[in-house]
Amino acid sequence: MVALNGQMMRTIQGGIDNPNLTTDHWGYGWVNQFDPSPYVSDTQRAGQATLMAQWPVAANGRVLTGRHLRAHVDDWYHRIHISPQQLDLGNVVSTQTTPVGVWNAYLIPQTLNSITGLDEGIEVGGQPAPPLLFQALQERDWQVTVTPDGQPVLDTVVSWEFDNGRSAGLRITANRIIAWTFVPDWGDGIRERLTALTDILQSESAVSQRRRLRLAPRREFSGPMYADGRERQLLDVSLFGWSDRIWSMPVWPDIQLLEVGIAADVDFIPCSTEHLDFRNGGMAMLRGEDAFTSETVEILEVLSTGLQLKRNTQLAWPAGSRLYPARAAQLMEEPALSKLTDRLIEAEVRFLIVEPCEWPEWLPGTLYRGFPVWDRRPDDSEFLQHSAERMRSTVDSGFAQPLITDTARRALQVLGQRHLDLGRAARALVRSFIYGMCGTQKVVWVPTHMDDLTVVATISSVSTTIDIENIGYTRFGAGKPGRSDIRIELWDGSVFMRRLIGSTEIDGLVERVGLDSALGIEVQPQQVARISWMNLMRFESDTQEIEHMTDSEGVAAWATAFREERDDEF
Repeated sequence: MVALNGQMMRTIQGGIDNPNLTTDHWGYGWVNQFDPSPYVSDTQRAGQATLMAQWPVAANGRVLTGRHLRAHVDDWYHRIHISPQQLDLGNVVSTQTTPVGVWNAYLIPQTLNSITGLDEGIEVGGQPAPPLLFQALQERDWQVTVTPDGQPVLDTVVSWEFDNGRSAGLRITANRIIAWTFVPDWGDGIRERLTALTDILQSESAVSQRRRLRLAPRREFSGPMYADGRERQLLDVSLFGWSDRIWSMPVWPDIQLLEVGIAADVDFIPCSTEHLDFRNGGMAMLRGEDAFTSETVEILEVLSTGLQLKRNTQLAWPAGSRLYPARAAQLMEEPALSKLTDRLIEAEVRFLIVEPCEWPEWLPGTLYRGFPVWDRRPDDSEFLQHSAERMRSTVDSGFAQPLITDTARRALQVLGQRHLDLGRAARALVRSFIYGMCGTQKVVWVPTHMDDLTVVATISSVSTTIDIENIGYTRFGAGKPGRSDIRIELWDGSVFMRRLIGSTEIDGLVERVGLDSALGIEVQPQQVARISWMNLMRFESDTQEIEHMTDSEGVAAWATAFREERDDEF
C-alpha cells in the first residue's frame, strides 16, 4: 500500500489567518476612509463603551541601521561624464586634434564656469566660451588641439569646472618633437653605432660566463651636415632653442624617392618597405628640396606596398620627394660648427635614438658541433688584424726576475674582419647578425679564410686522413684546442668541416692528419680552394659600427673583431 504524506490545515479565526491578532478588531464597523473624521467608527454595538478617536498613534520607535545599495541609475546619472578621459598622443610632430565629449548627467541644468589646464600648445574649441549652461542630460563636444609648440614633455590635465563643485578632467600625455630636416654630406658617409651591454666573468682558465644586460643595443647616428644661406640661419636658431630636446631624426641611409605623387589629406603612402626601418606605431618623414619643406607622419601599419598612416597628410607631395623612416632622437652633444664662409657652415652631429630599436635577430643556420658558423668571406682590400693573446699572470718583486705564468695554457685567437655589402638585403642581414650576437654574449664558429693547410695527395671518399705539407703541426699544434677544427672549401663551392684527431710526420715534406669522419667524396689536391682553421668566437667588443657610404641601395662597410671562447670544450 502506498503511503501518502500530508499536512493538517487549521481554520482561520475571524477570517484572519493570524492567531496572534484579537477578534475584537471586528467589533468596529466599516467607515468610509474619505470621511472628514477618518478611521473613526460611526457605528457602536450594544454593550460596548463609547468609541473615541486616538489619532495619531505613537509607536515604540527604534534606530535601524542600513546601507544604500547602488543601482544602474547611480552609475550614469547625477554626475559629469567626459569621453575620452585620457589622451596618450605619443610623439607629437604635427598639430593633433581630438574630439572630446562632456555630458551633464544630472537631471537638472548645470553651468560650466571655466576650463583650466590649458598649457602652452593646448587649445580647446568648438563651443562658446564659459560660463556655459548645460541643460539636464545635455552633451556638448569640444575639439582639443595639441601643437608641437610648448614644453618638450607634456603631462597635464584639462579640467571642465562646474558651478556645483563637480569637474571632469582630461589627462594629456605627449612628447613634443620637431623634425631634423637638414641633409647629410655623403662625402664622408653616415656612421651607425650599435652598442650592447654584456657582463663577462672570466676565470683564469679563460672560461667565461656572459650575461646580456640590454634587450636591444643602443643606436647612434653621426655624420657631417652642411647648411647654406637661409638654412644656416634656421640651423643656428634651431640649435639655440632645441638642442637639448627630442628631434624626429630621419634614418638617412634608408632614403627613397616617391615614385608617384600623393595628394594632401590622404592616409596611405605607396612606397617600398622591405629591409627598411619602418615600424608599426613609428614615424616617417617627407622632405622637399629645402629644410623648410617637410612633414612628419605617424605610421599605423607597415604594409608590403606602403605605409598606412594614423592621420592624414597635411601637404601634397609630388613624385621625387624624399621619404625616410624617422626615429625620436636626441643630440648627444652640442654640434661642432665649422664656418666655411659667412653663409655656409658644416656641423658634425651625433644623435642617440631615445626609443626602443628592435630589429629581427639572426644567426647562421649552418651548425658545427651545435654552434652556428659565420662563414662569410671578409673583404681583403685592407689589412685585417690576426693575432693571439694569452692570459699571463706576472709576479714581480722588482728585485729578481719576474715570474710569468700562462694561466689558461693556450693562445686565444683574435681575428679581425671587414665586410662590404651592397644593397638593402645584405645590409639588413649584417644588422640582424649584430642583433643576434647580443653584444659579446653569443658565440659562432669563424674560419680564418686563409690558406692554412695545403693538401698534397688525393683524399679518398672513405679516408679519414689527409696528407698535407709539413708545417710543424705535429710538433706545435697537434690536438691543441684552437688548432683542431678545419674548414675545407672546394672550388665548386662544396664545404666540409671536420675535427683533427691526430697527426704524424711522414717525412720532412709531408704530415698526415686524422679526421673525425670521412668526407664521403674523392677530392683531388687541385680541387681544394683552401683549408682554413676554425675557432669558436664572440665579438671582442659590445660596440659595432656600420659605415653607410651611400644610401641603403648602395655600399656599406662593417669592421669588427672576433675573440676566441672555450664554450665547446665544456
